[in-house]
Amino acid sequence: MARLASRLLLCSIGLAAVAAGCSRAAPPARQFELTGQVLAVRPAEREIVIKHQDIQNFMPAMTMPFKVKEAKWLDAAEPGDFVTATLVVEDASAYLSRVTRTGEHQPVPADAAVPRVMDPPLKPGEAVPDTTLVAQTGQPFALERLKGAPYVLTFTYTRCPLPTFCPLIDRQFQALQRRILDNPALRGTRLVTVSIDPVHDTPEVLREHANALEADTAVWTFLTGPVADVDRLGERFGLVVDRGDGTPENLVHSLRTVVVNAKGEVVHVFEGTTWTPEEVVRTLETLRS
Repeated sequence: MARLASRLLLCSIGLAAVAAGCSRAAPPARQFELTGQVLAVRPAEREIVIKHQDIQNFMPAMTMPFKVKEAKWLDAAEPGDFVTATLVVEDASAYLSRVTRTGEHQPVPADAAVPRVMDPPLKPGEAVPDTTLVAQTGQPFALERLKGAPYVLTFTYTRCPLPTFCPLIDRQFQALQRRILDNPALRGTRLVTVSIDPVHDTPEVLREHANALEADTAVWTFLTGPVADVDRLGERFGLVVDRGDGTPENLVHSLRTVVVNAKGEVVHVFEGTTWTPEEVVRTLETLRS
């Protein structure tokens, strides 16, 4: 049970936090001790790929690329070295510090699954990359076609077992749909939900899910597609996904909800589930003024 709680904590925290332009004071940095094996060092990206053990009270064991703020930590270890390090998580960034060899070294297996270089998260004012996925209708759907009006995009999956995570996002989007339909100033605003479980969430499954949520297809679109395309889009907003063994209870992910303007540019990224429909509506209203 403790392990499940540790895995699910990632849903609300997320490793790669995205700067959201929030006016509230930034919370103090949190620090976590990390132990694992270095699989790759990428100086150009200021990145170390580590296959790490469970990070207590933060995230489960997995293989991930970690940024470093100080370049000296890139020279602190080589692929194959086992290390300890401090993971520093701030409001808008996460990075490693105090990378230290433990003295143990094992060659990295040739078939080790080393994550590819991740694209940096988008900042407010930057354009959302044109991505073509598949709508609940079964037809290709390019995000480019949404230009001309604002939209709100989020990431969930239909089999999410916790009512306070993805199902809560669904309920918040239901509330947003009502406000869009009731407020003339918001007419034309679209809602987009992208499944992070695309193997299971086929267009047919998403169509049934949309019907269950009473989604108005003129307002709310559900998207699926190849896993690589979904992940590449998600990581541009700092989304972290670990699908584990493929079962619903072992799919670990952060949460990101993004407001995009009519030009297709990021306006604001909301993390977790603490945002309210009213906050999103206020953000949308600023785009109409």
